[in-house]
Amino acid sequence: MAHRAPSMRYMGLKVVQGLQEAAAALSSATASLPEAMQRGLDAYRRQLTSVMLLTGAAMAPTLNPKGSSQPDSVERLLVRLLPRPSERTVFTGDVVAFASPLTLAAAAAPGGGGLAGALGLPPGGAAAAAAAEDAAERLANTMVRRVAAMPGDELVTGEDEEAAGFESLVVPEGHCWVLADNAQLEPPRVIDSRAFGLLPLSAIVGRVLYCARSHTDHGPVENSEEGMAADAPVLEAELDVEALCSD
Repeated sequence: MAHRAPSMRYMGLKVVQGLQEAAAALSSATASLPEAMQRGLDAYRRQLTSVMLLTGAAMAPTLNPKGSSQPDSVERLLVRLLPRPSERTVFTGDVVAFASPLTLAAAAAPGGGGLAGALGLPPGGAAAAAAAEDAAERLANTMVRRVAAMPGDELVTGEDEEAAGFESLVVPEGHCWVLADNAQLEPPRVIDSRAFGLLPLSAIVGRVLYCARSHTDHGPVENSEEGMAADAPVLEAELDVEALCSD
């Protein structure tokens, strides 16, 4: 694959990642200034993406379209890591990877270690995600769904038998509503917000940028306009189709 010089926008994102990591280390009072600077430098050197494997048919036909007929079908995804997910970095329409509600439930249990423990991260919650070197291991504990609603959005969640109408819900701050793309599947055959409810934004690990089924069948994932614009320099700099398709 031909080498591509990284754009200034991409380098700027790397600088921001390094500065945020250094600032987080200093604010936690667990690191000296030299240690915080080293953590920032390490964060700057890390890529902004990681690779995860997707199985199942929940996101078909967008992702893994053969999942329904071929249970062992696997798709490789390039995910942009979002260490501090918020309304400024996650948007309606984004395909996101997030901590499985099963691991979130385990984290909430006494002695569960919180979200950081559920994801196998060092103490510090989801904000510590960028500091962890084992991004691939973290992504192994995630689900992938599309964001259908963000804070302030009103949506219909189901029928209200007493009122003989429909229940509505306004998504509160710090949460979102995620759904599977596969319109043929409904709970309990698929797990999404219709089954587990609102998803904390802090549970989001990253946004899916690119998918690959084979060396000849691959392409970008359609996200929100805002998300795709923000990710364009990252995709340009870090996408390596040959590596993504390799076993």
